Amino acid sequence: MPSVNRFVIRTYHRIPVRCVMYYMGGEFLGKGTVMNLSRNGFRVLGDHQVAPGMELAVRLSLPDKDETIEIQRVVVRWVRGLLFGAKVIMVKPDDQDRIGIFLSARLRAYCALP
Repeated sequence: MPSVNRFVIRTYHRIPVRCVMYYMGGEFLGKGTVMNLSRNGFRVLGDHQVAPGMELAVRLSLPDKDETIEIQRVVVRWVRGLLFGAKVIMVKPDDQDRIGIFLSARLRAYCALP
């Protein structure tokens, strides 16, 4: 039976960013650039092929601080070549708050543009 793609409305808007990210799954380590980010997901252009449903651990470097954010578990939702979207499943509350603060600041800066 063929799989059916479901349309899912996102809970949060994704904000355009350019952040370095390392992702690990199974026996590989990939490096990518996060193209857009929300509190519960992101789009990445990576250097290692992934597949929908794959679970990854992620280390994200936001440009606001030197400290990285550890995301214990994400699930790959879709893939187009080396471009993929992932949903955040497990992240520490402090890191989740930091993502939210970063995104709020980016959104305020974007809205303040003439």
